[in-house]
Amino acid sequence: MIERVSLELIPVIVLFCGTSLVLAADEPRVLMWEQMIPASEMEPAPVLPGAEPDTVAPNELAIGGWTYGTEPVAELDGQLVRIPGFVVPLESDEGGLLDEFLLVPYAGACIHLPPPPPNQIVYVTLEEPYELTSMWDPFWITGTMHTEPYLGEIAQTVYRLSAIEIEDYEY
Repeated sequence: MIERVSLELIPVIVLFCGTSLVLAADEPRVLMWEQMIPASEMEPAPVLPGAEPDTVAPNELAIGGWTYGTEPVAELDGQLVRIPGFVVPLESDEGGLLDEFLLVPYAGACIHLPPPPPNQIVYVTLEEPYELTSMWDPFWITGTMHTEPYLGEIAQTVYRLSAIEIEDYEY
């Protein structure tokens, strides 16, 4: 049996539903590394017979037949995101606390050359300094993503993240 909803309850229902939508909008978007590559760069890489890995054009890396390069995904600018990755420290204070680092998709990236392409590295700044216990463990980083370049000594990026939270990555 279907009961009629009182017309007086409709504003309450709309208010409740609207509130739940606003709360959901404040949740960070879970971002995976492949989502940081623009569709224009997701084209099959040319396969040349006998080609060596070092013949790939500068700032591009051929992985599994796909080409990754230097362009960011513009829609990510200003979004609250949560992204997993590994920390590559840039500098720390005398107590070993980090206030900036590079976030990369796999352990050891940027330590061994060549580094990942610029759209597969994120330059991260922290509101509060963080004591890194291991750079071999993955983390979840939450913050606001910006599509701004960063050029450092060991890598360049096309993404910056203003981090508000660091959490251990749970498998």
